[in-house]
Amino acid sequence: MDPQTLQSLIGIAQILLVLIFGLVCVNLYLVFRLKEIDPFAKWNPHKINGTLFFVFMVVGTVAAFVSTGAWSEHYTLINDPASEHGKDIDFMFDVTTVVAVFVTVVTNALLFFFAWKYYAKPGQKALFYAHNNRLEITWTIIPAIVLTGLVSYGIINWNKITGEAPADSLEVEINAQQFSWTFRYPGPDMLFGETKVSYINEAESNLLGFNTADKRGVDDIITREIHFPVNTNILLKIRSRDVLHSPTLPHFRVKMDAVPGMPTSFHFKPTVTTAEMRQRRGDETFNYEMSCQQICGSAHWNMRAVVVVETMEEYQAWLKSQASDKPYFVDSGNTPTAETEVNLTLNQ
Repeated sequence: MDPQTLQSLIGIAQILLVLIFGLVCVNLYLVFRLKEIDPFAKWNPHKINGTLFFVFMVVGTVAAFVSTGAWSEHYTLINDPASEHGKDIDFMFDVTTVVAVFVTVVTNALLFFFAWKYYAKPGQKALFYAHNNRLEITWTIIPAIVLTGLVSYGIINWNKITGEAPADSLEVEINAQQFSWTFRYPGPDMLFGETKVSYINEAESNLLGFNTADKRGVDDIITREIHFPVNTNILLKIRSRDVLHSPTLPHFRVKMDAVPGMPTSFHFKPTVTTAEMRQRRGDETFNYEMSCQQICGSAHWNMRAVVVVETMEEYQAWLKSQASDKPYFVDSGNTPTAETEVNLTLNQ
């Protein structure tokens, strides 16, 4: 007998055992009723319900903390961020989590405790408490102050992160489409050529819509890999060709929607190379990743890219190899050749 058939038979047997146990319980209850004995006469359903509420609170709380601890090593936001602004993001996350968990635990503990403590009893009438202005004002003002503080701190950090990028930022363009990423780096002139959706021509391999009349784009470097030099300000320019996407780099606390027809941006500074992070974690297979956090179609799951953070020397060597081996830009007489030089000059 094959294992699958055996497993099915075991499952059927288990179901039959449960049904038999249920029938035995029903028959036993009917026997008591025939003898005019009610086994549940002295049971108080309200007390049982209240007790179950209390048990659920205790078991549920313990289970929540145990399961959180068991999976904690897989939570990205628990690990140290690999970007400069990531510390501010994590601090906001920690404060918000503490406030939310505190309120949730206190309010739910009171809810379950009251259901257990004050269950309905014969001759006991519940107190009808119609209104209290002081109580209303208290539970309105305190949450308002707390939320105002959280939102204000969030706005300050958001403006700092998404505001004007430092002048020495290295620009990297992320192009999203169903269901892949394409990345563009500036060439030796450190300038991007103009691109428009209307210029896209797949037959001529002009997948990003280069304006062939704009010679600034001749040396642009198009890749399917994304690399960043460590301790360098990075300005991500984000575009979408079709639907809403959301490139997300969780280890760097970076997330920004890619909106069709409306370019967006995000700037940050990576502070830990891939090699250093592998050493910290003791995992030689570790890689930074970028994924799409907006469900964009049937193959949304496939929008994943490995992110490499390396030294400036390693980055320059990689970029030079991309420029010489992959001349994606098609323009008669102006396509980069194997002799194309990539010499990055970053004002740091």
